Amino acid sequence: MDTPRLFDTHAHLDFPAIFENLDEILARGRELGLQRVVSIGASRGLGSNFRALEIARRYDFIRCTAGIHPHDAAMCTDEVFETIATELARLPEVVAIGESGLDYYYDKAPREVQIDVFRRFLELANEVEKPIVIHSRDAEEDTVRLLRETDTTGGILHCFTGSQKMADEVLERDFYVSFSGIVTFKSARNLLDVVKNVPLDRLLIETDSPYLAPVPYRGKSNQPGYVRHTAEVIAEARGIALNELAEATFENACRVYNWPAD
Repeated sequence: MDTPRLFDTHAHLDFPAIFENLDEILARGRELGLQRVVSIGASRGLGSNFRALEIARRYDFIRCTAGIHPHDAAMCTDEVFETIATELARLPEVVAIGESGLDYYYDKAPREVQIDVFRRFLELANEVEKPIVIHSRDAEEDTVRLLRETDTTGGILHCFTGSQKMADEVLERDFYVSFSGIVTFKSARNLLDVVKNVPLDRLLIETDSPYLAPVPYRGKSNQPGYVRHTAEVIAEARGIALNELAEATFENACRVYNWPAD
């Protein structure tokens, strides 16, 4: 079988577990079919955005995003937001805004602060005409409400673990739904039902490295190349060949990130 063409749409490459051995980790990924990666800027505050940009400028098959994670919403001062908006958001290496959103599971920042910051990044994404990468956990109602209020369409709901209703809501707004290694866990049967219902032209795959390593690496540090295991499980669940799934998700990622496939 030909090597699949894989696109890890969401990885935190600046984390020490990956960054300290980045060349080696990416080389292993390439052997598995990894061809493109988006390095998420919102890993650990403002500084992560500049580290992600540095990585994107070092490798021609990597791009990055710019934003502040909802866990860090309380540190997103006007100055921090303006730095992202004026110095990063419009750069060609920056293919999306985020990840941004709402996390009511951990509640590491007050909810009203998370909502305010998320709204600002939604508006920024609309202003610069780039997709928003959304983190939403236990916050489906407010996430959808803010999408409606800001008239935001065409972004990515990353590491999806929500309900079919949530998936349907964002699909109606032309969003893409991205699935991580969680789909390989034994506890993911309900999630695989959602995977099978997402239109193939709206489906994305990701690792969220260094988190959420798929089976057979669960419990270890995740790597971009492991996106292949997620692709294999989703392909099997949908009853299609791995290469068909890989090619569809590759093309979807290129489309949403406005990154030409060739």
